[in-house]
Amino acid sequence: MPKRNKIEMQNLVERIVKMFYEEKKSQLEITEILKSEGFDVSKSGVGRTLVSHASQMKAYRNAAKEAVEIVKELKDSPGLEIAEATTQLLQTKLLQEVKKFSSFETLEVKDVLKAANQNAMTQARIAKIKLDYAKGYRQGLFKAADVIEEEGKKAGLSAETLAIIKAKITGQKVPDGDTDEE
Repeated sequence: MPKRNKIEMQNLVERIVKMFYEEKKSQLEITEILKSEGFDVSKSGVGRTLVSHASQMKAYRNAAKEAVEIVKELKDSPGLEIAEATTQLLQTKLLQEVKKFSSFETLEVKDVLKAANQNAMTQARIAKIKLDYAKGYRQGLFKAADVIEEEGKKAGLSAETLAIIKAKITGQKVPDGDTDEE
């Protein structure tokens, strides 16, 4: 674990943030109040805490904006697309966090590897589900095309018309005799 500063160890972060933003106290006033209560703080420590908090809030706002953009972009997509995008975003964020450290001394390597493995397994499951869905969807199209062909024959449609209908349903190239084009 990284070393915590005095203010964090004394559990004063939330109180400092509240005094600054809600009570509109200056850094100096906050420092004096906390010192009068017996806490070991400095004006520069209070300032660093406020800067750190502001940075964290900015990161949270940016993450929230990213999430809104992802949902907006994928609103018409199946839930699987959203899950895949979220997993990829998580993997990117994980890699960004790992890159911040020059060594792994402050991290539990097994935890990082476990998180990376879980992320990879999630991506593999998503890929398999997408593949299974695509296969099933495709099979359904061909079954539907076969049923339509049978019913079309019973209804007296020409072989050429049935071939065009079947090709359109299955996503295959429509024969040159397509009468829909004008």
